[in-house]
Amino acid sequence: MYMIPNHFQRIEEIPLSVNGKLDRKALPEPDMNDYSEEDFVKAETQTEKEISAIFSEIFNISVNEIGKMTDFYELGGDSLYAIRLISKINKTYQIKLNINDILNHPILCDLSKLVESHLLENRGHENQNIIKRHDTKEFPVTSQQLGVYIDSIKNPESVMYNIPHSYKLNANVDIEKIKEGLLQIFNEHEILKSKYYEKEIDGKFEIYGYIDDDCKLEFEEYDSIESAKSFVRPFDLSKAPLIRVGFVNKEILLIDIHHIASDGTTSLIILNELNNYYNDGSIEKLDVQFKDYAIDIKEKKDSGYYDKEIEFYKNMFDCDYDLLNIPKKNQTIETGKESENVNVIRDIDENTSRGISEYIKLNGISKTAFFLSIYGFILSKYSGQDKIYTSIVSTNRNNYYIDNMIGMFVGTQPVLLNYENEECSLVDSIENNMKTLIDIYDHQDLSFSELLTELNLKKINNAFIYQPRSIIQDNMNKFTIFDNKKDNSSMNIINFEKNDENSNLSKFELSLSIIEENNYYSISVNYNANIYDSFMINNILNSYIEVLGNLDQFHNKIYNIEYIPSSEKTKIIREFNQNSCPYDDSKFYHEEFRKVAEMYPDKCAIVFNGQNITYKMIDEMSNSVAHFLREIGISRNDVVPLICDRSFYYVVGFLGVMKSGAAYLTIDPEFPRERIEYMMNEVNAKVYLKYIVDNEQDNTMEFENYHGYSLDKLDYNTNKSSINNINKENDLCYILFTSGTTGKPKGTLIGHNNLVNYCLYSQKLVGINDLSGDDFGNVLAYSKFTFDMAVTEIHYPLLRGSTIVLCNNEEYNNPKSIADLIIKNDNSKLY
Repeated sequence: MYMIPNHFQRIEEIPLSVNGKLDRKALPEPDMNDYSEEDFVKAETQTEKEISAIFSEIFNISVNEIGKMTDFYELGGDSLYAIRLISKINKTYQIKLNINDILNHPILCDLSKLVESHLLENRGHENQNIIKRHDTKEFPVTSQQLGVYIDSIKNPESVMYNIPHSYKLNANVDIEKIKEGLLQIFNEHEILKSKYYEKEIDGKFEIYGYIDDDCKLEFEEYDSIESAKSFVRPFDLSKAPLIRVGFVNKEILLIDIHHIASDGTTSLIILNELNNYYNDGSIEKLDVQFKDYAIDIKEKKDSGYYDKEIEFYKNMFDCDYDLLNIPKKNQTIETGKESENVNVIRDIDENTSRGISEYIKLNGISKTAFFLSIYGFILSKYSGQDKIYTSIVSTNRNNYYIDNMIGMFVGTQPVLLNYENEECSLVDSIENNMKTLIDIYDHQDLSFSELLTELNLKKINNAFIYQPRSIIQDNMNKFTIFDNKKDNSSMNIINFEKNDENSNLSKFELSLSIIEENNYYSISVNYNANIYDSFMINNILNSYIEVLGNLDQFHNKIYNIEYIPSSEKTKIIREFNQNSCPYDDSKFYHEEFRKVAEMYPDKCAIVFNGQNITYKMIDEMSNSVAHFLREIGISRNDVVPLICDRSFYYVVGFLGVMKSGAAYLTIDPEFPRERIEYMMNEVNAKVYLKYIVDNEQDNTMEFENYHGYSLDKLDYNTNKSSINNINKENDLCYILFTSGTTGKPKGTLIGHNNLVNYCLYSQKLVGINDLSGDDFGNVLAYSKFTFDMAVTEIHYPLLRGSTIVLCNNEEYNNPKSIADLIIKNDNSKLY
């Protein structure tokens, strides 16, 4: 059962709209306090009280509102909150909980008991989360830093890895005290004093950092915003410090840090610490430094501690997968060519955003899993791939020692999203992806570059990022050092230009970010305009927003989820599908072919290997096949596989199957045996028809569970008369399977009305002229029978009474032979 409410509220009557439907907006907002008072029990044990305080800090609510039965989910908890909660609990009790521990023990008293049991079990055991202090100034760079270092060295004049910010200060702020606070932060966080260089170890060069205690933090002064734009300039990684601070007329604070020493969380840490120092004269002291973290990571890697992470990802990618392949305007990009980055932002309206937040809370799912699953679902629709190879960008601060540490921690983790089972719902997909994400959060110490090397993974071309609001962001309007009196934000009031010759380099061809604002969500898509056009990207964005607006469909099977916006759907149905030529939908292809054969019995229908096969011959031979199939029990809506080399027997075969009442499935004899068996299993075939030129290959086309009949060995001298039609208009006519290059092949079902509509409508396009004019001539049929173009080359001309020139296997594979065939038979039409 799904979506059973935790609480019910009694109302006197159901509010209705003018249309007699439920007026949701008129429903009273439930007050959770009405439900919680009678059940509320205060925390009793010491552990419960301590965890209550942690809940209070994490969720930014009063500790008096948290009791024994407080539910992590009901407070709005998800995997991101769980990470923060784990970090606090692990730091407080020196234990190691993981996300599943939180999600499986959401009630505070149960979580408290779990913590107490871990405390008992861990007595006498070394805590692997502990990072030791090291008496050294030198440290190995982390894998996250390494990528930044390499790119920066390649592009020394680039500012692509600068992270600049500007902040409007309160008019009465004490600038000298601001400077004191910044110096305190500078001295406490040693990473800001780091510089980097190459070092030879055992004959190979490695990159190391060094804490230069002799470097100084200087303050730059600017007299205007215009002059301050020169504040952002390249850093020299061999010289410390890698932070600059400036002021514009004592009104604006400027901070710029190189990415090798900072990430997105760093700026929030600096602001919080600066505000705390300004108000109470202190900042948080670090137990360890970034250098200690880097050394700890290196020691664990060398000891094999992270081997379990390698195994985790090895299992994830132990299957066929490929790069995301949505339609591109350029399939190949010149190596070394700069990316032309374009960013598109859409806001999700407040009502939809509120509905999303309520849905997430009600179903106990994480926001990241929710938005990521929709991202994967949309890409699966646009790419036709049932496995989406993507990545998530995470803060990677999963150790309590580094919660409030300045440094470069952010990482990219690969993930494979599976949409192969179309019978499952989108909710099922979200829940499955949530489990995967939880496992990833517990296995995110290794960078993607390391996994790429260890497991020979393919380089990812797209990424998903979820940016939640932090408590610091929520409280920034209370920071006394900033000017928050105006409606506009005090942050980033200067637009620093970062568009030098190298700043347009992009790591991903496509990335989608969900940004959590106060009352709504924003979607930001960054893409390489050299690869994708704006039309495609906007379609993807529109589809994403469409799905977000259809939360009521999330329990439907995934193939039933509406993802095409209603305006686009109307355009497709009303505008693109204008059918000004009425047609009789009760007609059947095989019946129409019989009429053509009666009209032109002696006309050549097919030229093959120098033979001229007339319409009468094709009609009578296919009648024989139809009678034979009926006799062996084939009937309406059965599916008969047709495994055929290039020959007129293919036409005899598919017409015979149609006349028998069954549908045919075209299979190329060159397909791998496993794929052929898979396709035959998928359609529940009873028998199959074949025509294989090579005797040795013909012998391989025997299958244990199916009986096959060779088309060239049937008796065409009997049962040549017409056979009665037993089909209905909407019956299945034929099946074409996809290639299966991005997963298992999928069958496309074509009905009788679809085929005959296409062929007859093509003859009277817009009611004026034939698709190919009056002078149709001979038609060359050279497409693979498994390719849908074969319908245009074979089925359509036959209903016109035209002649098909069918190339054989040798001609198909030899361009010169094809050319000779065209000249010899005076082919006037090629498709």
